[in-house]
Amino acid sequence: MSKTLQNAEQKQQDIVIAAEALFLRQGYGVSSMDQIAQEAGVTKQTVYRYFPSKNELFAAVMRRVRTADVEPWRFGAGAIADELSGFASYLLGFHLQAQALGLYRILLTEAAQEDLLITFKNQGPKKVLQPLIEYLSQQAQLDDTAFCAQMFATMILAPRNQMLMSNTLVMKKSAQKEHVLKVTTLFLKMIAT
Repeated sequence: MSKTLQNAEQKQQDIVIAAEALFLRQGYGVSSMDQIAQEAGVTKQTVYRYFPSKNELFAAVMRRVRTADVEPWRFGAGAIADELSGFASYLLGFHLQAQALGLYRILLTEAAQEDLLITFKNQGPKKVLQPLIEYLSQQAQLDDTAFCAQMFATMILAPRNQMLMSNTLVMKKSAQKEHVLKVTTLFLKMIAT
């Protein structure tokens, strides 16, 4: 890789990191491209060269958070209960990370901005649920696989929503494990009928 390409990639990464820090610290709406440029140590023109809009920059932040520390779940050939529990543990664990909670909080406070909501759906739920939808379509005879996958994810993520409303930012691993087991058991009973 050429030095020029490396520098360009580094600048782009610096901009995304700066945007993430500002979005999480002060919110999406009040974070300006000028502030992001200053935080990244680049010009505003450089920010716009890589990200033509703040919305596209938010999408890049979401991709960074989604892929930063957690390897995406991959369904295997195990028993359906084990596969769903594994996916559920991954999903809940990811969404209880500080950055993921922060991005979701931004979505809740800035939801009136339709472009932000569309970006969030395209970068978050659609990408995360697709493997679950595909897995369920192979493993179960469901009338509406996408709906069932959405309901499973919603039940799994219920503690995240409760944590945000109560401003409690910690859920013990044992409580996470118990929640995953209960929801997975309930979901399997629901789709078996």
